[in-house]
Amino acid sequence: MYIKKLSIKNFRAFDEEGITLQFNNGVNAIIGENNSGKSAVMDAIRIAYSTVTYKKDIFFTKADFHVNEDGNAAEFALFDVYLEEVPTRLVEIWNPESKSGQGGEFHIRFEKVLAASGIEKVRTIHWGIGTEGNPLSSDTFDAMDVMFLGALRDSESEMKPARNSKLAQLLRSMVPEENVRAELVDILNNANNSLLEKKELKKTKKTINDNLARIEQDFLSQQIDIGLIEPRFDSIASSLRAWVKPKWVLVSTNDNEYPKAQQYARDHADNKKIQQNEKGIYFETTVLETVEDMVPELVARISAIASSSFELYQNGLGYNNLLFMSAVLGDMAITRGGVYQHLLLIEEPEAHLHPQLQELVHTFLSDTKQGDANIQIIFTSHSPTLASKVDIDNINLIYENAHKKYCLPFSEANLTDANKKYLQKYLDVTKSQMFFAKGIIFVEGISEAILLPEIAKMMDRSLDKYAVELVNVDSVAFTPFVNLFSSQSVQTCFSKVAIVTDDDRCTKKNENNYINKDLDYDDINSDISNKLLNGTPSERCNELEISCKAVGINVFKATKTLEYALCCDENNIEYFIEAIKNEYSKLGPVLEQKINKLHNINEKAACVWLFIRARDKCKGAIAQYISQIINKQCEMKKLGENIEKEFVIPDYLKDAIYCVTER
Repeated sequence: MYIKKLSIKNFRAFDEEGITLQFNNGVNAIIGENNSGKSAVMDAIRIAYSTVTYKKDIFFTKADFHVNEDGNAAEFALFDVYLEEVPTRLVEIWNPESKSGQGGEFHIRFEKVLAASGIEKVRTIHWGIGTEGNPLSSDTFDAMDVMFLGALRDSESEMKPARNSKLAQLLRSMVPEENVRAELVDILNNANNSLLEKKELKKTKKTINDNLARIEQDFLSQQIDIGLIEPRFDSIASSLRAWVKPKWVLVSTNDNEYPKAQQYARDHADNKKIQQNEKGIYFETTVLETVEDMVPELVARISAIASSSFELYQNGLGYNNLLFMSAVLGDMAITRGGVYQHLLLIEEPEAHLHPQLQELVHTFLSDTKQGDANIQIIFTSHSPTLASKVDIDNINLIYENAHKKYCLPFSEANLTDANKKYLQKYLDVTKSQMFFAKGIIFVEGISEAILLPEIAKMMDRSLDKYAVELVNVDSVAFTPFVNLFSSQSVQTCFSKVAIVTDDDRCTKKNENNYINKDLDYDDINSDISNKLLNGTPSERCNELEISCKAVGINVFKATKTLEYALCCDENNIEYFIEAIKNEYSKLGPVLEQKINKLHNINEKAACVWLFIRARDKCKGAIAQYISQIINKQCEMKKLGENIEKEFVIPDYLKDAIYCVTER
């Protein structure tokens, strides 16, 4: 059983219209920028599942009602939880008329009421399938096992010996049979008795009892006994602790067992768990799990060295988090009669973990799900690394637009199967950063990706300052992104999205304005210039504009290409010639002579464009050179220095940058 859909209304940041999230069985992510409402969603799930009083670890309070911009608090809040793969036994929530025939639902409503004392309180009403007259019993909630790992979890404390530690809970789940528990208690009892036979223990006990006798005198005299721990199963569970064994141990050259270790290493030269250097022989401690031909003396020596351990407080926070998650998932994976849902909620599983380890955590969570179909995992995250690994259909993006919170489940986005395949392959760690941005600029190539950040700084609209992410699509395949950020119910999940693209005019062969692809800079003439001036945007560009307009995404077009649009100014022409001469020491001056003979700025721009088009591998280097010029002029501006020939920014690039920042 797992959550399929969750609706939240009038709870904290979410208003009366609320948000709806879609989940799948397996690993699901809730992503978004800080303070978007991710933690509120997790708390809503926790509150919904702790409706029965004895299961409560979080409460709905008056402060949880949504407060509007005008300062008025809502009178009610509502959580609607829709489930799948619900067993027919759970008649209170099972819906036989659901589309799958295995659906189910339950609802919780919170209302403000006045108590007899005149104090305003919160009343909770919960019901299953149908109307409010179908209340839920504790039996239903007992069938749902929910575990929450908070963002500020204290993994070290949770793993320390205690009655309710994760290790204690795991042992209780692993040993449900009373006869096995009794056997463990017998072992403990025998250990206690053996310990008490030692003269040191007898002497300790006698000392305490003698002192008690002196203090209490005959009238109050009592006797004490001492031992390990009280011989009960709960005592065993409560006293469990975890520590970290060293990954490698060294049998040094001056160790008595070194000759045996050296011989074993020679005999097993292909074993990667055995390494040798000038200090001695290193053995990975797991080698002891598989060896059969190692002499007992060497086994004993390696075991003795490996007995050295690190307490949890000596570990890094990240590693302790992994230990904690391992214990929790181990507990949830154990089959229990009558429990049909295992839900693990994790806030920021990336906490204290470097990117490579974050990838391993996601793999671990995914493998856990595959190993046990009854576990659903929902986590919140700010990590592009994790966002890039989760299946697109399993991501919910929470965002703010016009002072209102929204949620876009990517499973509901207007994505085709081809779009999904493309995005799953394309969305690496760098590109996934756009999910946490205030605005996005999509560009089609390396030149725009290099130049736009510098141009934005020149306009005093630094993309970093405005939390704008620049995404290089490295093609004109913008459609998957347009579809990703829109659905039937949502126009676009960002109020500030811009696409910067070339209009690619004069590329259709059957048009009068077609410009042959074989032409080079020395073929320049007024006919080419006129075609560029009078040409119309390509069909590809027109279709992109239409699709973007429908979902509220802005498209900003370069006349023909970025390079042509930039060179439609005399100042910029000069800088481009410098950049080209820097790359082409012989051909650059020839191009300069050609341009000096031209008098029309459009012909000059077309000449530079033709040169770069015929040598498109130089685009990145030229853009890098131009970016350095812009950066230098930007620094001169800050210092109040005079700029003889200021680089001129085309209007379409200005508009794109203003679109995602502020005017």
